Amino acid sequence: MKVKIEERHMEQSDPLRDYAISKAGELEKFFDGIISVEVTMDVEKERRTVKVFAHLINKKIVKASAESDDMYVSIDSAIDKIERQLKKYNEKLKDKHKGEIEDAGGDQPDPQSNRAAAEIVKTDIYFKKPMSPDEAVLQLDSYHQSFLVFLNSTSDKVNIIYERDDGQYGLIEPQF
Repeated sequence: MKVKIEERHMEQSDPLRDYAISKAGELEKFFDGIISVEVTMDVEKERRTVKVFAHLINKKIVKASAESDDMYVSIDSAIDKIERQLKKYNEKLKDKHKGEIEDAGGDQPDPQSNRAAAEIVKTDIYFKKPMSPDEAVLQLDSYHQSFLVFLNSTSDKVNIIYERDDGQYGLIEPQF
């Protein structure tokens, strides 16, 4: 995740920048699909304003601002607002895809299909960290692929998530 800090109408302060970077870095705990975070700190007379923009996958932007007489308090307040929005967005994704992923178990390939041997044209190797099926859906959408093989963080097994013809998502969980 990339963090960009911008200071307006104030002198550069390394401790303040480091504090803002560390607080922005903690946002990854709440949502794994953060691409970058922009923090803008502005001073006007006695007002200390902080604006935070978190760029997520699928071109979604989460934004928050806070104002107080102390820059550290403004940073904390803005980051707390972003955290609440990320938690809410993550829950929304879980609720939206919960039923779709549970229904995906019925799609089994036909073992009687007679296909000629196909030649392997391309091999892609992915070493991704374990993720939940909801995070896998986000990754699938961001890569614009028809399926994604991933390590399920809850079961520690390899799963495949794919986009169905009806626009829903299917999950294949191999049973050994």
